[in-house]
Amino acid sequence: MISTLLASLAFTAAEPAALQTSASIPEVAIASKRLDTLVTAVKAAGLVDALAGDGPFTVFAPTDTAFARLGEEALQSLLQPEAKPVLTRILTHHVVAGRFDANRILSGETSLKTLAGTTLELDLVRGRVFVGEDVVVETTDVTASNGVVHLIDRVLMPPPLPLSPCQAFLERALRRGVPLYNDGDPISCAAVYATALDAVLNTDTWGIPEKARKRLLGEFNRVVDMHEPRDQAWAYREIIDTLLASEDMMMTSTS
Repeated sequence: MISTLLASLAFTAAEPAALQTSASIPEVAIASKRLDTLVTAVKAAGLVDALAGDGPFTVFAPTDTAFARLGEEALQSLLQPEAKPVLTRILTHHVVAGRFDANRILSGETSLKTLAGTTLELDLVRGRVFVGEDVVVETTDVTASNGVVHLIDRVLMPPPLPLSPCQAFLERALRRGVPLYNDGDPISCAAVYATALDAVLNTDTWGIPEKARKRLLGEFNRVVDMHEPRDQAWAYREIIDTLLASEDMMMTSTS
């Protein structure tokens, strides 16, 4: 039964001889002519050594065409140093601990836990293997010394992380402040933002790393002395946005 299914699949087994090596996963990707962008992203995220480790790993590798679908601006943004936490989460969402080749997947291993802590659901639809609802596995079983690589036609995006209590608190401040600003009342908007930031930055119970908290508290104190309400509201908003974007605050709780 499995052999019949394999013969009918629309994806192809690995063909290029350069891909059929005993090299590690990063070396296999470098040897491929379809994974240049993935190699660049893995280097930017600092994951080369991890993916060259003992493993074994299964990597669902977006092709260059898959990354191109993100758009040049979005892709270049992900490759910037400040986006490293986001890029790392996206890339580890493509990696599963263990060796899951096509036979194993078709035998029923269709719910796979990734290194990002997320889950990939695989399905066979009309002779094609899908990851999620619309990502197609184009090439299977590219072998490496420490795992296996399957080439896919889109970049898999992980679900958003839940907000920490601090971030949820700041989101509520934004929901109150933004309408005030848009209604022409920047003074009240700035007051809402200032109250929230004062509560967050003048205590160490929100899980913010101390160095970051002190730096942002210094910025907050400088904004307090500003006289133009619109400028002040926007300056407070920038501090809030910095806190909301901080990976260090994800999943932290008050103590």
